[in-house]
Parts: sequence; structure tokens; C-alpha cells
Amino acid sequence: MSKPAEVIIETSATDLLPDEGVDGDKLFMRQLKEEEIRSKLDAFAKELAQVKSDRDEH
Repeated sequence: MSKPAEVIIETSATDLLPDEGVDGDKLFMRQLKEEEIRSKLDAFAKELAQVKSDRDEH
């Protein structure tokens, strides 16, 4: 039997507050980069779960 992949997303209060000493443009670019990384990790987790499922079927 295979188990579906589980994705856990935590949002802390520090994610919602801007960092002190970082200007708005740098903060915005950092947030975009973090979102891009999260998206890639999510896609990888889904692909990994699919490969595991396919392997378990054989």
C-alpha cells in the first residue's frame, strides 16, 4: 500500500513582519524567492510521491 505525501506549511509571526534594516525592494525580492523555492519543493514532493506510487505498483 502506498501513502499519499503530506505537505505541512507553517506560517509564523516572523513571516508576516518585515525584517528591520531591510528595504522594501529587498524584502519583496526575498519573499518572491522564498515562494519560488516553496513552489519547487511542492512540485518535487508531488513528483516524488508519484514515483514512489508507481514503484510500489510494480
